Amino acid sequence: MGDATTNLASLSIDEEREILPKNVRPTHYDLRFEPHLEEALDYNGSALIDLEVLEDTSSITVNALDLKIIMLEVGVKNGVIIATSPVEFDTKKERMIIKLGDKVKAGTKLYLKTAFKGSMLHRAYGFYRSPVEGPDGKTTWMASTHMEPVDCRKVFPCFDEPALKATFTVTLIADKNLTCLGNMDVASEVQIVSNGKQKKAVTFNLTPPMSTYLVAFAVGDLQVIETDSFRVPVRVYAAIDKNIQHGKYAVELASRTLAAFEKIFDVAFPLPKMDLIAVPGAQGAMENWGLVKFGESLLLVDEKETSAVAYRRAGSVIVHELAHQWFGNIVTMDFWEGLWLNESFADWAELYAWETLEPAWQMWQDYAIGGYQAGLSLDSNKASHPIEVPVSKVSQINQIFDDISYNKGCAVIRMIAKYLGTEKFIEGVQFYLKKHAYGNTKTTDLWDALSHSSGEDVGTLMETWTKQIGYPFVTVEEDDGKIKVTQHRFLQDGICSPEDDTVLYPLSLKVLTKDGVDDNLTLYERTKVIDVPSDFYKLNAGHTGFYRVLYTPERLDSLGKNAKAGLLPTDDKIGLLSDALALASSGYSKISTLLNLLKVFDEETNYFVWKQVFATLTAIMEAWTFEDESVSKGLKSFKNDLVRKVAKSIGWNFEKDDDTVEQMLKAVMFANSGSELEVRKAAKDMFDAFLAGDDEAININIRASVFAIALEHGSAAEYDAIFEALKTATSLDKRDTCIRSFGCSEDPALIDRTLKLSLTDEMVARNDTRNILLALTKHKPGKEALWNWLKTETDKIEDSLGHGLGTYARLVQAVVSALATREQYEDVKRFFEGKNTESYDKYLAQSMNKILAKANWVERDRDDMKAWLKENGYA
Repeated sequence: MGDATTNLASLSIDEEREILPKNVRPTHYDLRFEPHLEEALDYNGSALIDLEVLEDTSSITVNALDLKIIMLEVGVKNGVIIATSPVEFDTKKERMIIKLGDKVKAGTKLYLKTAFKGSMLHRAYGFYRSPVEGPDGKTTWMASTHMEPVDCRKVFPCFDEPALKATFTVTLIADKNLTCLGNMDVASEVQIVSNGKQKKAVTFNLTPPMSTYLVAFAVGDLQVIETDSFRVPVRVYAAIDKNIQHGKYAVELASRTLAAFEKIFDVAFPLPKMDLIAVPGAQGAMENWGLVKFGESLLLVDEKETSAVAYRRAGSVIVHELAHQWFGNIVTMDFWEGLWLNESFADWAELYAWETLEPAWQMWQDYAIGGYQAGLSLDSNKASHPIEVPVSKVSQINQIFDDISYNKGCAVIRMIAKYLGTEKFIEGVQFYLKKHAYGNTKTTDLWDALSHSSGEDVGTLMETWTKQIGYPFVTVEEDDGKIKVTQHRFLQDGICSPEDDTVLYPLSLKVLTKDGVDDNLTLYERTKVIDVPSDFYKLNAGHTGFYRVLYTPERLDSLGKNAKAGLLPTDDKIGLLSDALALASSGYSKISTLLNLLKVFDEETNYFVWKQVFATLTAIMEAWTFEDESVSKGLKSFKNDLVRKVAKSIGWNFEKDDDTVEQMLKAVMFANSGSELEVRKAAKDMFDAFLAGDDEAININIRASVFAIALEHGSAAEYDAIFEALKTATSLDKRDTCIRSFGCSEDPALIDRTLKLSLTDEMVARNDTRNILLALTKHKPGKEALWNWLKTETDKIEDSLGHGLGTYARLVQAVVSALATREQYEDVKRFFEGKNTESYDKYLAQSMNKILAKANWVERDRDDMKAWLKENGYA
């Protein structure tokens, strides 16, 4: 393995992507599944696929992986059988090839009939089991599917590509007391005898044409809550061990959201029902058409026991997944290089919908400190990729579910929406959805639709943003009432060669002055001179442009004073800080300049600005983690001084009439004041009362912080207490808080205990391994222990977590990204040399580049940091 910054050659795709031959296409699937839930090992299945022959052919190739084929035949529709078992398997390409003998002419209608067995032991993908705690403490099982992106082939033989849409009829065979769910409503339910046991066969109605990755079904002992406030039934399902009343928030929000999207898109939701199901151990959510799957804590919200942050997170994911019912399900990308057409649009549509669903939540500002920053961060990495990224292999597809396909894409959509005007943009979106309903699209189809509605050449304007890696930063030079602006490509390590700096981006400069915002100033060329008032101006007003701005130190100091004087709106304060951090860490300015800017926010009262302040401080402290202890102590003292005044005035008493943003402000200030004696004492008192049985002693918004403070300054006794709380937790939010707290302890023995806990059967089965470990990436002993553990136990970890979307690959990414020194970079490089990293090679390269960027920053600014700390009394 070479240097990570030059390792992109190894990440490039094959000239020809691995897709199925175009000789046949499916038109309909008739599927039948019988899961063995009590044994929870496998299921029996059968598939009858109607095929249309497009080219004369003597073979049929379908996707199939980890399936035991019991019977197979191919025949002419209403005619003779022309092929039977055996078949040839290409495991590397995850295919099954069926030889037909004589050639079959184009236009012939065939059927492919199979019977098979499949495993239910896949980790959260395919058709898999999830544990449910029975009332007697006995574990029972439910089963559900997650096919995205390419796991349908693990469930039944299929044509597992987005463009190969077909209709589906699904039948589930299950015990009579179990609930069966599918994409569609139930067509029939009949009693049958299977293997000598009385069961039922539930058949669902025919689906519209759809891609295989959206096929969904579930079986289990489930509860349901329903609303009729939308024109079709909307329901939330959950396992029998959960409180179904906690699904009330989700079912009501889903109903309102579907109505909102019908109005926004002017396209009716086309299915006869909408089900949302909470699946134990599921991570995130999956937008299956008509049966959306969620991790339990995202769907079952106990409003009395859920923090404002978790409450908003649940709402955000619900609205995002329902946006997919239009973007992704009604209209689907042609292939996975167009993933952004699904995900970026769902992100944008979600944020747009919140403007009417809950405007007080200020979700665009949430995006400004979250997704927008994440997109800028990843796209400054040399191992990033374009929004439209060519992919050929399964391993490459899995690795593009990232901050480019979601968050950079969302930023680009927001840019074009602002440029065209929201009304014209929505008109174009409506035209796009109606024209391509039940079909597949490429990015050019979207540009054509927006051009149709606006009269603009959108494709020419936007192609640079979707087909090129990266984005620019704009340098500002001042001279006598004029500024010279110049764009160059921005890279996180500050090392951009001339051959990497050839792309010129179309930029809206959006200059903010005391007179308002000038939307007409643009920079399409390399350099331009413009007039601005010298007393006050700021570029990229509102930070809707996907670029950064480098001011002179004097102008940055002036803008800091402008921020304190109230001349900058919230989004501009956030952008000013995030740009200053990125440009300091990449070497275009000094760490002292950034630290001086941070000082002006000591009286700030806006939650979103404080989140960016803390993100900036965290980035600095993470880069300097492995420096002299005096530096980390000095930075902690600076942070305490910066936070103290506002934290004290806000306090941590939560009132009934506090809205979610006020609750989050109090919580984030408390969480970042843990070094203050008063806060530590308050946390100890609350924790002690909690241990004594007072469940309401700790406000839910600061429970995680109180647990973290208790573990950071405590011992095994506090660890044991939280472990007991985990075992008795009835609230999903409390359970998640306990799990995410263990890694806060810096005690070596407790770190070792956390590492072992992360791979226990229960934690692996519930997909909690990564959640337990993330807190260890926040402190020096944890970072070092995690990396040593990964090196020592890598085979065991990989076997336990498996591969696929997330899993082991995401853990490697988190562990490696937490390191910061050149020596650690070399150690990572040596460790992975010669290993098969195909399933996470892009993540690994990105993470190694992060290490180098931090190491370079510290080496450049080590002396400047020490001088600033000394000068400001923190040495």
